[in-house]
Amino acid sequence: MATKTPFEGDVEQRRREAVKEKLQFSEMALRHKLGVFGLVALALLPTVLKPLELSEFTYVLFLMMFAMSWDVVSGYTGQLSFGHAFFFAIGGYGTSVLSSQHGVPVFLSIILATILAAIGGVLIGVPALRLSGPYLSLVTLIAPLLLYQSFILFSEGTFFAPDGLGGTSGLTEQPPQLVGLGSGAVIQVGEFWIREVGKYYVAFIALLIVLAVCYAVTRSSAGSVFTAIREDEDAVRSSGLNPAKFKMFAFVLSAAVGGFAGAVWMHAGGFPNTENLFGPGRIDLSVNVIVMAIIGGMGTIVGAVVGATLFAFAQVVVSSLTFQVPGIGIQFADLAPLPTFFFAMLILVFMPRGVVPEGIDRARYLLARYRGEEPPERVGGEGNSAGDSVIKKYRREIEEILGRDNK
Repeated sequence: MATKTPFEGDVEQRRREAVKEKLQFSEMALRHKLGVFGLVALALLPTVLKPLELSEFTYVLFLMMFAMSWDVVSGYTGQLSFGHAFFFAIGGYGTSVLSSQHGVPVFLSIILATILAAIGGVLIGVPALRLSGPYLSLVTLIAPLLLYQSFILFSEGTFFAPDGLGGTSGLTEQPPQLVGLGSGAVIQVGEFWIREVGKYYVAFIALLIVLAVCYAVTRSSAGSVFTAIREDEDAVRSSGLNPAKFKMFAFVLSAAVGGFAGAVWMHAGGFPNTENLFGPGRIDLSVNVIVMAIIGGMGTIVGAVVGATLFAFAQVVVSSLTFQVPGIGIQFADLAPLPTFFFAMLILVFMPRGVVPEGIDRARYLLARYRGEEPPERVGGEGNSAGDSVIKKYRREIEEILGRDNK
């Protein structure tokens, strides 16, 4: 009697059954169950927070999306971007100018701004065809500074922004809101707290979209190539694949996600000015997003979400501590952002691979002990995380540069 092999039968039917099996909650891995619980908690957050608290946390959801966009290109492919606010600002300013100065409907302006940011990703991705490591990072650092200066240069008006970009003060008016009290909003409501809840769920839906896209891509064959590029680009090339093509794709995807986050934020409570979209020091937001992703764990989409949450939580705690620091006579809150960065350093010292990878390892270890099984061989070690791979790659490339200069 012939035995049925795994390759026989209806492939599509078996594929659908495999997907259904993966979607069953009881069959999910522990990390996926924790992710589902986290999303449910985020969905229920408006039931426990006050309207003003909810308004502040809505911004955190956009930071999560922004951190995920950075992690796609830097955490997965190892191409460190030091100026990722470039894409966030293109999305934010793009949709604001289109909707406020050209009368484009809100949803269409968000789509167009996302495409505009993706084009920005192509502009940054082109150097990635020839440059890598520190050289490419320098390009990503210069890009937002050029964009920042262009906002000042075209502050009075130009053909693509008839009313001007407003310099460092930003545009003269807030773009139309998706949920608001006034007549200009897409969805008009009559109560302040309903508006805040509406804005929160706009951000939450955007987060789900970004999470689904990033998760699908990073778990696909393209995501496997991203990781392989981070580990050994020469090996990818020797296997017949073109690393430059995949790095370009990663930059475009990352730019589109970052631009989408910036665009939706402008229609959910954000105001288009340079401080909001670049940070008060031009590159502050670009630095912060790196810290968020590293805290959570590079190369893990969920790590970016957790890192953004911890970073925002640390900032809230620091701003609420108003006692005088002994010896220097300054309120603790006025030391910001130093305490937040110190907190980040502590996490990296004790959890060098990031909160999510370290947490998963330790949870597996404890679960194995609880079940009476052999604990995993390696817990909390070093040497095989995404962050380790990126650091080793950068160290190797810097050594090559220095060696080349000394010849």
